Amino acid sequence: MRASILIAGLFAARVTTLAAQAEPIDQGTLLIRVGDVEVGREQFVIQPARRGGLAGSTLRVTASYPSFRPRVKFTAILERNAMQSLTAFQFEVGGAAPERTVAELADDRLTVRIAAPAREAAHEYPGGADLVILDDSVYSLWLAVADLATEAGASLRLIVPRTGWRGHLVATRARIPDGPPSISLTGDIEGRILLDANGRFSGLILPSRKVEILRLTE
Repeated sequence: MRASILIAGLFAARVTTLAAQAEPIDQGTLLIRVGDVEVGREQFVIQPARRGGLAGSTLRVTASYPSFRPRVKFTAILERNAMQSLTAFQFEVGGAAPERTVAELADDRLTVRIAAPAREAAHEYPGGADLVILDDSVYSLWLAVADLATEAGASLRLIVPRTGWRGHLVATRARIPDGPPSISLTGDIEGRILLDANGRFSGLILPSRKVEILRLTE
């Protein structure tokens, strides 16, 4: 009897642990504005672990343009290891011109493959813990920049796999007296990442592009 109770208790504890692991680390909705006009929305969720149960996290995003009755949708999956470094990325464009981009990191090299009805291409880039993947249509990917930012300023390399664009920025975490912290962005992309009182990503401002991203209040 005592053995049965013990086994049942261990099983219940395992189920509880697995359920806790399945709970999202964070999730929310981002409103995308250009100028004063809302042009789209994103839904994102960050789950613990990666494919195969490996340590790290998986960010899943769906972006819709426009917000209601969208004409095009973008989906992205970003996998990062326990040190917040990217390990894999997948990006799909829906609508009339579908396209898929897949990136995998191996032996410190990032291999990017693009498949579309009109083209197929493959490229290779240097990897590294300072490499961050972005895209001009999916802004939840900036959560990775927020996670890597430091008070001393984190020097990061940027890549947009769909286009091959590469750049550099410094992400510096700062605390405003009597207010939530924020992250200043300087370099090839300049702006500011907004954080809430709990340090979660709550917005992004890119003045040169007239882009403003706001996290909707849950």
